Amino acid sequence: MRPTPARFVERLLAAAVGDADRADMILGDLHEEFVRRAARSTSRAHVWHAAQALRLAIRMTCLDRVRARRPFHDHQKGDTLMTSVLADLRYGFRSLRKRPGMTAVVAITLALGVGANATIFNVLDRLVLRPFPFDDPDRIVMLSETGPGIEYKKEAVSPANFLDWRRGADTIVHLTAMQWWDANLLDRGDPERVPGFQVSPGFFEALGMSPALGRGFVRDDETFGRHRVVVLGNTLWKRRFAADPGIVGRRITIDGEPYEVVGVASPRFAFPEGAELWAPLAFDPAKPVTRRSRYLTVIGRLAPGRTINDAAAQMDVMAARLAREYPDDNRDHGVATDTLTAGMMDVGLGPMLGLWQTSALIVLLIAAANIANLQLARATERRREIGVRMALGAARGRVLRELFTESLLLSVASVPFALAFAWLALYVIRIGMPAAIVRFVPGWESLGPDPRLLAFTIVVAVAAACLFGILPAAQASRSRVTDVLKDGGRTATGRHRLRRAIVVAEVALALPLLAAAGLSALGSYRIMNGPQGYDPSGVLTMKLVLPERRYPDEQSRRSFAARALEAIDGVGGVEHAAAINKLPAGGSTASRVIEIDGHPAPDPNNPPAVEYRLVTPALFGVLRIPIVRGRAFGAADREDGAPVAIVSESMAQRFWPGEDPIGRRVRVRNGQWMTVVGVCGDLIQDWFAARNEPTLYRPMAQSPTDSFGIVVRAAGDPSAIAGGVRQALLRVDPTQPVFDLKTMRRQLHERTIGLQYLTWIMAVFAVLSLLLAAVGLYAVMAYTVAQRRQEIGIRIALGASARHVVRHTVGQAIRLAGTGVAIGFVLSVLVGRLMEAGLLGVASSDARVFLAFAGVLMLSALGAAYVPARRAAATDPIAALRE
Repeated sequence: MRPTPARFVERLLAAAVGDADRADMILGDLHEEFVRRAARSTSRAHVWHAAQALRLAIRMTCLDRVRARRPFHDHQKGDTLMTSVLADLRYGFRSLRKRPGMTAVVAITLALGVGANATIFNVLDRLVLRPFPFDDPDRIVMLSETGPGIEYKKEAVSPANFLDWRRGADTIVHLTAMQWWDANLLDRGDPERVPGFQVSPGFFEALGMSPALGRGFVRDDETFGRHRVVVLGNTLWKRRFAADPGIVGRRITIDGEPYEVVGVASPRFAFPEGAELWAPLAFDPAKPVTRRSRYLTVIGRLAPGRTINDAAAQMDVMAARLAREYPDDNRDHGVATDTLTAGMMDVGLGPMLGLWQTSALIVLLIAAANIANLQLARATERRREIGVRMALGAARGRVLRELFTESLLLSVASVPFALAFAWLALYVIRIGMPAAIVRFVPGWESLGPDPRLLAFTIVVAVAAACLFGILPAAQASRSRVTDVLKDGGRTATGRHRLRRAIVVAEVALALPLLAAAGLSALGSYRIMNGPQGYDPSGVLTMKLVLPERRYPDEQSRRSFAARALEAIDGVGGVEHAAAINKLPAGGSTASRVIEIDGHPAPDPNNPPAVEYRLVTPALFGVLRIPIVRGRAFGAADREDGAPVAIVSESMAQRFWPGEDPIGRRVRVRNGQWMTVVGVCGDLIQDWFAARNEPTLYRPMAQSPTDSFGIVVRAAGDPSAIAGGVRQALLRVDPTQPVFDLKTMRRQLHERTIGLQYLTWIMAVFAVLSLLLAAVGLYAVMAYTVAQRRQEIGIRIALGASARHVVRHTVGQAIRLAGTGVAIGFVLSVLVGRLMEAGLLGVASSDARVFLAFAGVLMLSALGAAYVPARRAAATDPIAALRE
């Protein structure tokens, strides 16, 4: 016998409700739910029914008393709206609480999409919008020269032009120039290479920063001869001088010269690029100030009442005047006026962050599509309830608002999870950056949660609620009781099509995201492990800069290099050592304008230039750079020997096409002629700027330099000999710091860290999109099987085999995924081309990557459909027909 609710409980509730029609409706709803619960447990169903009836009876009794005391006409409109909103919130909360599993799934799914966007927003906010912790950063401007041959606008101003600007500009105050000045510090311990800058007076004032101790620089400090004063960074002051408050006025040794400390910078001030030391920029009156060489960075603060447009207009006038007065150096040159934030931003940062943000938005769209599918399924289940409510007089707007309120509550529930995801992601991103690179990324150390991140997360969550909540709410609110009774509660075909279309869109969005992650991973792998033109394995690298006072001439520099290499060769575990002025993958290059004997430049105003390397003879053996023709340098190529050179294959092909370059002559502009004695293989000096560039090699003995790197090939692990190599160099000169001591593999890793970050974050987004797309497909197939249970039961009763049911169900999923993959493949090709252009060709389109991930998506679809298919095949025909 079918269980029925207790009659006395129903009579009690009917008496409390009073109105017979209303009581019948409420009792009918409770009875239906009772029967459903009794199928699982009769005792629990009776307890639930009694509790619900008692709660409703108390509520109805209290509500009648309140209405009796407060006539309807006493209600204010505002009270009615507030009461209605609160009622919607209570109703939505109860509705979600009844389905905790679905509520948790929706909240976590939404949190993944919102958290991904919140993470990238914080990176964008800190690195692009607010990288510098200065007051009124938009009032700080950066000036840079524009014109032919100027590649980097950060260091693009000649000293003479800067001095003219400073004398003539009145729209900008505290106009100051900066020049890179990493220096050797020798005080109380081991020598150290300290990052620093030489700056003009007004530097700290332009940035609105005051020193914590002492003073900044005054105009007298830039007078040559009185320029040896220094401001210490706060971190350096604490690390090397134990935060001694009496440091101001002391003399310390920098680059072999005594400098007086005049101030200590405020905490956390390390501008630009992690500087820990500042000295005045002074020009030697014995040397003419140049207009041809452009290497200064110029900043200033807008004068009160002036705008950046005013400054740009004045600088344009000044640039035109200087072009007329000095046509040889300033012809076709102008001035770009930017805010400090825009001017200092890395050119590669924009495309990378744009790709991240687009990927995060795709993840959010896929998550929202998944939730919309779940909400559509749930709305279908509630069609009967909503149709009856509207038939009894409920307004469509009220029903729509209630359903939308549920979506808003779900979005609010996702915010804590999204913030936790963003916090963890930002922490991992922040600590993963090597310390040597952090100084070059303004704002990196400030990554993390803040009020702006919280506000952004809430806004995105609410926007997502609108995205996934409106359509299901609109669909459900159209329910009519006649339609519900006519179709028996089954899902309309239109809703089936809508859910399937959403799944197709998810798959179509997931494939280009997977392809982008694959292309960036392939590019990163090629950079780290592909051919470099040399062998980076087993190589230790380091850098040295010889101070001019201690090593004033070529002979002293030549002698130091020879003694240093000899000392390193004597360290256990070292096979051989060599020196080069610019290390491969070292982050900097050196080029020179050249002349080819017998091949005049076709355009005298645009002479050819090549990469310029000074090396010791052992370099080609240490780095295993092949000599493809001629010979390498030898012991005879000394300072008193004939000037010789080795050229790379690309240089030989460019300047001696179809000819043998051996024996030909070449020279650096205005230098001595050198005879080419060999041709070597091409090197990838820098994956982002100099790949297989024409390169000219000279013996370092014939042109000694005060700044160079040393490469050491080890017999085993190169990091194991680092300590011995450092001690050997300190025995040669105890005052000479050795810095950037790392393996060549580590050098490559740090040089490509941006691409690696791109790869890892894209991979995370791709995995999320794949997971969400698979879950969405599974949800649609599971719901379809549940809705078609009776149909499947009839098929099985008429003789359909389990294999046929599985094949039919899986086939539906494969068709959906196949449609999405076809659309996604076209999008993937477009994404590949955009990545090629945005990532300087490091990532290149590869159809094999697209096909591989299309296969991954199809396999995921197969796996997502198999479980519902097996469940469908196990349907009991008798049970299905009884339902």
